[in-house]
Amino acid sequence: MTSPAPYASTSLADLLPAVRYADPQLLAARLEDVRLPLGWWHATPLMEIERVIGAEALSHQVAQALRSLWPHVELGDVVPVLRLLGSPGVEPGKTVAQVAREAGPGVVDGDRVLAAVFGSILDRLHQRGVTPEESDGARVRDAVSVLARWLPADAPAEVRAALAVLQGLEEQPEDEPVPLPVVLAVPEAAGKQAGAQPEYAVLPAPREAFDDDEPAAEAEEPDVVDDPVPSAAPALMAEPFAALTHLVGGWDERALVIAGKRMFTDEPVKLQDLGERFSVSRERVRQLERAVADSLTQWMVADEDGRAFAGHLAAVAERLGTVGQVAEVHALHPDHVRTVAAVGVPLGDVVARLLPSGTLVGSWIVQGDAAALRAVMQEDLLAACGDTPLAWDEAVSLGQRYGVRGEVLADWAADLGRFQVRDGRLLYWGRSLHDRAAAVLALHGKPMSMEDIHEQLADGTAINSMRNQIWTDERFLRVDRNLYGLRAWGGEEYLGIREMIAREIANAGGEAEVNAIAEAISSRFDVSAASVRTNLGGPGFARTRRGWVRVADQPSEQDAPYVPRNDVAGTRRCFVGADGRWWYRVELTADHLRGSGFPVPAGWAAHIGGAPHRDPVPLRHEAGETSLTWRAQPTFGSVKPLLEHIGATAGDQVFLNVTDGHLSALRLPAPPDGLSPETGAARLTGWTAPVTPAEVVEVIARRIGMEPGQEGHALLERLVERGDKDIAELLERALSGAVPAF
Repeated sequence: MTSPAPYASTSLADLLPAVRYADPQLLAARLEDVRLPLGWWHATPLMEIERVIGAEALSHQVAQALRSLWPHVELGDVVPVLRLLGSPGVEPGKTVAQVAREAGPGVVDGDRVLAAVFGSILDRLHQRGVTPEESDGARVRDAVSVLARWLPADAPAEVRAALAVLQGLEEQPEDEPVPLPVVLAVPEAAGKQAGAQPEYAVLPAPREAFDDDEPAAEAEEPDVVDDPVPSAAPALMAEPFAALTHLVGGWDERALVIAGKRMFTDEPVKLQDLGERFSVSRERVRQLERAVADSLTQWMVADEDGRAFAGHLAAVAERLGTVGQVAEVHALHPDHVRTVAAVGVPLGDVVARLLPSGTLVGSWIVQGDAAALRAVMQEDLLAACGDTPLAWDEAVSLGQRYGVRGEVLADWAADLGRFQVRDGRLLYWGRSLHDRAAAVLALHGKPMSMEDIHEQLADGTAINSMRNQIWTDERFLRVDRNLYGLRAWGGEEYLGIREMIAREIANAGGEAEVNAIAEAISSRFDVSAASVRTNLGGPGFARTRRGWVRVADQPSEQDAPYVPRNDVAGTRRCFVGADGRWWYRVELTADHLRGSGFPVPAGWAAHIGGAPHRDPVPLRHEAGETSLTWRAQPTFGSVKPLLEHIGATAGDQVFLNVTDGHLSALRLPAPPDGLSPETGAARLTGWTAPVTPAEVVEVIARRIGMEPGQEGHALLERLVERGDKDIAELLERALSGAVPAF
């Protein structure tokens, strides 16, 4: 349960104003989570986000976004509240990259320190944790530590019980509700005979504990009850509502308010607020709250109805297993949906919070260590269905190993991460689009058309975007004109009609009959024999004798250079440097850094020696090798080693050049804040020096290969023709600002 905080409605955009203006796709790639609302960073309170995914996961997501999107911005500028609150060992004046770099040599270390910075801000805003200078609680913790170290081994059971209570208080955050254990088991005192019944300490909560506003006097030594706690009963209690109602009927108003407003609610009222309501100190409220919890404990140990209620809790826990949902508790017994009027909450909410060893995590009740269970089950589920969907009965068997019932496994797996149940099987619904496309194919177990895959994804992604990602991912194999499968399945790859013809001729020994080629290809693929014959009559194939063909090998037939529709000077994102070499600009994404291939414009591909349906163009670079292939479109292979070599990160602009088969890359980091439109426009062409509105036209015109002396409107038209709309928009702003208004 999470306490309300002074800034309970604070969203991530309130702490990081930059997210309001960042590219939504870049933000989604780093912050999106299937368990959270779309665009949660704009308005969803951070306390709600923490409740769903935890503060640690939230902090690490924000750290990754800081490092990849704003590495060269001062940390205090991108997180302004840091200048007010501060963070130990962190200088707000240093850039995000500097803070991350000083943490250690790797990305993980940088993310860890940035996550710690953001986590400390959350703690300060939500008033979690105090330092010795901020609270007298530190002295209490020291005293408890001393008692624990010096407590004799033969100390009486009641003394050990009292120490356990103090230790529980010492571990509790200052404004968190007290824990709700129903029975405190105490180790046997030294000298007791083996086989004797264990003792259970009863923590008394006399009625007078609620009757005065002064701090409670030192309590008398607690009684010891020899009655053992009842074992977990298989049957539910007949009338749990009546039993609990009878108990709380003996509480005074303050006890009832504390129970309803702090102990049995998802949004506990602050101690300070209740103290003002009762005209007592916050510490007195804490004492009253402890007295309520102790009253519950004593009732479930010493009272007949209380022991029956404890058995009822054990029966509910037995039915839920390792994990269950609060809604299930409400449905288990007719009494659970009834509201306990005295405390203002349904009985089911009270039961859910009193279950032995249960922890509330959002809408889930988890037995034992919730974080550890989530981590190990997530790992096992991913190992079981990461590549191949898992049959549902096998998934249920896996869940049962951890005590997770089949009835809740689907919801629990979805809450753990990107797992879905489809067609009676559990599959991993990956973060990237091509991961999800591979999951769809694995689920169906047979090749599918692009349209069918797109329909199964049903996530709003444009089909062209999906097609591009599938074309450049080696996991997929094109097996027909519009059918795609997984390469792991094997099978013959469809390369296009011309490539298939060339392969048939090669398999026939270099020469083949036209009718035989048409029959062979049309019988295996969704291609008509007429289309095959039409392609055989085009360039690339030569007649040898009547009805027979071969692949053309004369320069005039086959090796003529490919002429694209737009040359490199007319191709978007291509710019000429001072040395006359053409460079192509790429805006890096996480896919580039993971090693995915990516399409490039035909004009630049032809400029560096590529052509449709030709052999791949081998490219060497400082960190290894890659290649340019041209099937349906020109595509670069992985350049991950080269990007790592130059220290590139997602969001950087990287300029690529190929000269004599050697691939070079220049990294242009994200621009600083406050860049003028003219400087920003020039920067996108690779020009990093500041420019004035009067200079920017000449600079950009020269970078795209235009003659000197261009007018602004002519340059804007050329940029739009090339497809450089981002540069054109900035240039238009710069020029409109430079023209006086009359």
